[in-house]
Amino acid sequence: MRSLLSVLVVAGCGRDIDVACTSSTLTYETFGQPFMLDWCTGCHSDALPPGQRQSAPVYLNFDTLDQVRAWSTQIQIRAGPTEPTMPPAGGPSVAEREMLAEWLHCGAPQ
Repeated sequence: MRSLLSVLVVAGCGRDIDVACTSSTLTYETFGQPFMLDWCTGCHSDALPPGQRQSAPVYLNFDTLDQVRAWSTQIQIRAGPTEPTMPPAGGPSVAEREMLAEWLHCGAPQ
C-alpha cells in the first residue's frame, strides 16, 4: 500500500482528483470494520459497560461506520501512522496504520 504521504493530487478537467482515493480498494467491509474489531472496539464499543472500557469515554464508540466517520479525524490523529497513541499497548503495524489513514482520508468508503 502506498503511504498517505505519497498521495498525489492531479488537476484535470478543472477539478482535483485524489489518485489515492480513486485507486484505493479499501472499504468498510474489507478493511475498516475488521480493523476496528481487531484494534478498537475492545474498548470503544457500545456493548461494553464503563468498567470494561479501559477508561475509554462511554460516548466514544466505533461499532458502526457512522460512528467511525464521526470520529475519523481523531482516529486518524490517534491511530494513524504519525506518532500514534492508540491503542495504548501498541497494536497495528505501520503498514496497517497507513492503510487506516488512506481509508479515512478517502472518506471511509463503505
